[in-house]
Amino acid sequence: MNELRIAVAGARKTQGIIESCAMADGRRILILALTQANQYELTMRIRAANPLAEHVEILGWYSFLLRHFVRPYLPLLFPGRTLNGFNYDGDPGIYASGEARYFDTDGRAYQRYLANLAYKVHVASHGSTVDRLEHIYTDVYIDEAQDIGGWALEILDILFASKLNVHLVGDIRQALISTDPRDRKNRPFKAEKVINWYRDRESKKVLEIYETNYTYRSNQVIADFSDKVFAPSHGYTSTISRCTETNPHSGLFRVSPGDVAAYFSSFKPLCLRWRSDFGSQYDLPYMTFGICKGLTAEHVLILPTGKFKKFLRDGAYLDGRTACSLYVGVTRAIHSVAFILEDRDLAPGLQQWDAR
Repeated sequence: MNELRIAVAGARKTQGIIESCAMADGRRILILALTQANQYELTMRIRAANPLAEHVEILGWYSFLLRHFVRPYLPLLFPGRTLNGFNYDGDPGIYASGEARYFDTDGRAYQRYLANLAYKVHVASHGSTVDRLEHIYTDVYIDEAQDIGGWALEILDILFASKLNVHLVGDIRQALISTDPRDRKNRPFKAEKVINWYRDRESKKVLEIYETNYTYRSNQVIADFSDKVFAPSHGYTSTISRCTETNPHSGLFRVSPGDVAAYFSSFKPLCLRWRSDFGSQYDLPYMTFGICKGLTAEHVLILPTGKFKKFLRDGAYLDGRTACSLYVGVTRAIHSVAFILEDRDLAPGLQQWDAR
């Protein structure tokens, strides 16, 4: 049976994949990672767990579509056409049609329409794509399932209907990126709303959903704070911390602009901001929220946006990418989360950190 494990940040989702796939139990396993960083991490950890794990193959999402859908059967859709590579950044425009919609002048497939192309090749092959996959693999694991969108969801439907055992893991509240960010297909299920697509498949008995609300990363104060980002109407289960680490600097803090340098010197926090052009007034080694996914840090320092400040001041629930960004940022921390705030910015519930 196909399954989706939804787990909070710090629930050891990736570790679960590692432990399951490292066992040489006769299965032939394909692991799909949606980012290069995730692909590298999975490769290193599988090798560490079982250096002889030849039954496991790890691919990026786009490599998977190119290798197993497009390349073998492309001539069935476009006779005489061969695949000459991958064009990640190119864009033929929304009005391009026919082969020009999917390939540049050098015969490279555009990333923007790759999932749509893969789907059409599958249809043209009359199911041969799936038959081939079933002869190569028994199980497919997909990490970061919350980031699948657009036509890529149609590819999931193809996999769900196959003989393959499909295992997905993810955290809906971390839906910051997308396999197909500009895709108009399945727009009602963008970002955190993709949970509704998965629940629909569960209602059709093609997928079983399991939820895990334990975090082994953050303390309970941070876990409780992260739960407040989204409105209760989302139906997320409250997070329970199983973190056993302690630290003298623990909790939620506000840091005045004049104390930022001293705070960084004292705790060496992971420094996060919304965009790379924000926060230039502070000499900090920033990361953006999208880049920091998957990281763990003892302490986190966040330069808040206006919407973040409103949340801190009034408790106003966030949604969309704003909510997911704050959730990702906060849940990187084990011991503390601090926000850079002017004295005029009210933030009940945060302790003021004083450099003196």
